[in-house]
Formats: sequence, C-alpha cells, structure tokens
Amino acid sequence: MASFEEALFSLQAAHFEEAKSEFGTLLENDPENPEYKAGFYAAGYWANRKDQLSNPEPMRPGTGLMEAWDSFQELAEDKGFANTRSLRGVMKAVLGRAAEQYRQKFQKGGMAHPDFSDLEELGKCLIRIQDYGNAREILQYAKRIQPTRSAVHFLLAECFLNEGESESAERGLGFYRDGFIIQPAQFDPNYAHSSLLQETLQQLAEEKDNDLDRILLWLPAYLMAHSQYPGLRRLNRDEISQLQRETHRLEKDLTTVMDKFKEKVQARLCFYYLALHQAAVFVYQDVEYAKELLDSLKELHPGLAALVKESRSQK
Repeated sequence: MASFEEALFSLQAAHFEEAKSEFGTLLENDPENPEYKAGFYAAGYWANRKDQLSNPEPMRPGTGLMEAWDSFQELAEDKGFANTRSLRGVMKAVLGRAAEQYRQKFQKGGMAHPDFSDLEELGKCLIRIQDYGNAREILQYAKRIQPTRSAVHFLLAECFLNEGESESAERGLGFYRDGFIIQPAQFDPNYAHSSLLQETLQQLAEEKDNDLDRILLWLPAYLMAHSQYPGLRRLNRDEISQLQRETHRLEKDLTTVMDKFKEKVQARLCFYYLALHQAAVFVYQDVEYAKELLDSLKELHPGLAALVKESRSQK
C-alpha cells in the first residue's frame, strides 16, 4: 500500500489517476482522515481535467489554468480542505503548469515586448507555489517595464520578505513602502504570505473589529512602524519634498474634513510621518526632525509611536 507521502508525490507530479488510486486505498483504512479525503477529491477533480494541463497549445496560456485553479480552490475550501498538504500539493502541480505555459508563451513571442499583465500573473503564480527566486526575477523585469505599478512593488516585497535574510527583508520592506506611497489600493492581501504581513494583518484585525476596509486603511502605517531600519531604498530629496508637501496638505485637511473621511486622512498622515521618520533617522541623520515627526505621530496615534519605540529598542 502506498504511503501518504507517496500519494502526495503523485499528486504534486500531476499523476492524478495514480494519486486517486493511492488516496483511495489510504481512505479504505482511514475514511475520516482529512488529508486523504482532500487528496482523493483533488486527484479525481484534476484527473477529469488533465487535458487543461497537457494541452500543448491552450487558448489562454497560463491565465486559463489560473482561473481554473481559483474555481477549484473555492470548491475545495468549501469542503474544508483549505489547510491540507494535499491541497498545497495539487496547487504546485496546477500552478506550476500554469507558470510553464506563461514561460512558453514568452519564448514563442520573445521577451523584447512581453505582455505586462502576463509577467505580473506569472509572478503571482510563482509566489503562490512559493517559488520566490523565479518570481523575483520575473517581477523585477516587469518593474522595469512599469516602474510605477504598486502591485508589482507589493509582489516583489513578498519575494524578498520570504527569503529569510535580514538584508532581503529590509529590501522587501522598502518595496512595500514604495508601493504604499504610489498606490495603496493595489495591495492584495491574498499574496501577503510573509510572517510580518500576516502578524500585522492579524493585529489590525483585532484592533479594527475585522473590518477589512479599516485594516487596509491602516496597514501602510502599521507596516511602516515595523520598517524603521537602515536597509530600505534611500528616498532622495525630491521624494522627501513631495512627502512633506503631502503631509502639510493632509494636516490642513484634518481640521476641515468631514468626519466620515477623517480616519482615512489620519491613517495616511501616520504613514507619511513614519516614512519621513525612517529617512530622517537612517538616511539624513536629522535627529531634531525625527523627533518632531515622532511627536506629531504620538499626538495623532500614540499606539503607533509606542510601536516605533518598541521596535527600535529590540534592535
């Protein structure tokens, strides 16, 4: 009889008929095991759709499989299989093939003028199967094509944060900061897999009563409070001046804005204070300005100011 590890290997290798048989045998001996049930369901589902993975010329390379996976994942999670190794195993098989289809499309069309959306989707696909090294290479290429697209900054941030090295982590935090400066609305929590992002999102969920809109509103500031390190990309004088102008504008708005928009202004101001504080401390060594920013932050949100001091004291 095949072991669970052998059945899982068959699933990851996209040998779905074989995996279905192996998981079926395992279920005979342990019919309530959630891993076996998930593996059997996944193997059967994709065995009936193997043409989607083996088709040498799919109509929508990569994208069609990504969408097919999303539909399957929703069904599997409804059945309670969300956190199983079996589901992660079949994801590597399906999304790994989707990534290969994207690559083949690039090879056929040449990389001189690739479709930007395909590059971004390939990066997402590789992140989902935790292939962060290849995802980083693809996304850095995408960033050269569209340097101001925040979504790519956020995906790159996750690639660096998941590498585990402190220098890479600081680069990742820098990409998050830059993405939140450009367009925070492009952040997608579905790709926030790193431990720091998960912990920050969990903290905000507890503080903001699981209100997703408020969580995402405050995420840039809270993450920036955890980003008071020297290794972030250096903000130049023009960027600093732009942030200062935006800060002064929002400080004026805070006194006149309608109550329903006040929290949005406060959250953005806190983020700017913290972005400027990091630069004042670690780039320009302006102690007085750093203190002024921290005082302004403390007046607006004492908890964030305390978080900065706590974070710095742990270094």
